[in-house]
Amino acid sequence: MRRIHFLHLICVLGLAAGATKADDPPATPRAVVVPKPSPDEIEQSIHDLNAPEFSRRETATRNLIAAGADAAEFLVKAVPTSSLEATCRITTILRAWYTSGKDELIEPAEVAFEQLVESKNRHMANRAAAVLDQYATTIRQDRAIAQIKQLGGTIEVSTAMGRLRVAGPDETRSYLVILGRSWRGGEEGLKFLRRVSSLTQLYLLQDQATGKIVTPGVTQDSIDELQRALPTLAVDYRGSAFLGVKTLPNVPICRIDDVPADTPADRAKLMAGDIVIGFDNKPVNSFQDLVKFIGTKQPGDVIKLELLRGADNDEMIFLGQLKGQPESDASKDYLDKLRERIGMKIDVTLGEWGAKPKP
Repeated sequence: MRRIHFLHLICVLGLAAGATKADDPPATPRAVVVPKPSPDEIEQSIHDLNAPEFSRRETATRNLIAAGADAAEFLVKAVPTSSLEATCRITTILRAWYTSGKDELIEPAEVAFEQLVESKNRHMANRAAAVLDQYATTIRQDRAIAQIKQLGGTIEVSTAMGRLRVAGPDETRSYLVILGRSWRGGEEGLKFLRRVSSLTQLYLLQDQATGKIVTPGVTQDSIDELQRALPTLAVDYRGSAFLGVKTLPNVPICRIDDVPADTPADRAKLMAGDIVIGFDNKPVNSFQDLVKFIGTKQPGDVIKLELLRGADNDEMIFLGQLKGQPESDASKDYLDKLRERIGMKIDVTLGEWGAKPKP
């Protein structure tokens, strides 16, 4: 009988102890810290990319992929003396970083590829160029656009129907970048503009009196260098004030073609098709006139625009023919009749070039 009681007591105590352990919170697993390879280890792995044994070359490739950005500079320096297979493996390593989805790996890989495009090792240069071209409109361009926005730049997208080499219509995009007073990237940030393959136009702030670029941290020398890298890039300069209208090229009159949403022009109810003929009681004969007048103003200034709204094609053609011609009584009478019939004046509060839109 005593033995039965004793065994029962042991069972009860065992259950109690088990319950106590079950109530305890589970132990937090320790994070496994993988030590970074030393410079000597990285250099040894790079040396092993040329090893005669296949297994050593494979191990070195895996080790260098795992080493990450610490190995980038060593890989670039090793290229001039690397064998053909080693350059293939260096490309594989950099591509693995570039397509990893990790910013801490993508940027050093991209910088390395950009450096290797200029390499005297033509095998490596061709491979680097091929990778950048492969991802030109995806990883490369998407990241660059995100970086430009993060650094305070403004990007607008324009689309046009075009045709690719394959059959059928497709939509082609081009990008316009505005670097205003909110730009925080300086000259270093201009590298991201080089990575936007579809960049066609760049707007910078300029002191209209001196002609000096006033976009923060940007110099004329840096823009000259950018244009050498992007020969088809059109660079335009503006004062700090911003209206926000677009016109078609080679139109002899100041006819508005587009009014983007949430711009000063949009808020003032300007419309596509409006013809601007006056700015604060000064005649406007072309879009260049409008740009020049806006350049004399500051953000927040209120201007008065004189418009013709609803002119037909014949009237627009006649207005275009008047440009550059001496003013005659007949032309003045014609314009006065248009003012009387379809003219209007609108006050517009100018915004700031490159400023972030208000939420």
